[in-house]
Amino acid sequence: MRLALSLVLLCSLAVSNTGCGESSSNAGGISATSVTPVSIDGSKYVLAEEPDDAIGVIAARESAQDGEPIVVVGRIGGAANPWIEGRAAFTLLDASKLIVAEGVDSGENEMCTGDCCATERAGCTMLVKVVDESGRVLAADSRKLFGLAANDMVVVRGTVSKDESGNVAVLADGVHVRR
Repeated sequence: MRLALSLVLLCSLAVSNTGCGESSSNAGGISATSVTPVSIDGSKYVLAEEPDDAIGVIAARESAQDGEPIVVVGRIGGAANPWIEGRAAFTLLDASKLIVAEGVDSGENEMCTGDCCATERAGCTMLVKVVDESGRVLAADSRKLFGLAANDMVVVRGTVSKDESGNVAVLADGVHVRR
């Protein structure tokens, strides 16, 4: 009786795992590689020591040239949601600025998350993308990979990426969190 029950269960599992005639490697049109979680060792991108000669986001935006090495210090923020979901990327805000909620009166060096402050925010924020050796953004959430949170003060080391529209990003190979 146990043998018969075990065979029935085994057959049921085999049928349910194969799907309607499709191979398990491409069931539903999704490749096995797209659903397989990627294991990334974030520790090789964590800088134990803070790099010297870090400049603020505003100064970096004004002086940085495309392709140059750079070290930038700032606070994670500058947007209602400073994270790029599922990627090791975030918005960095100049350390001299603070963000307040939309509709809140802002004081000196404060700006809101609303459209009224969009131009001012653009001048003191930049995108940080932590990239691998081939220049691809790491496919892991930076909050989990590095233990980051909004308003954390970080120093990033990398290369400037500047486009024709004046958008500035850091293609980072190292992140140091000030604790």
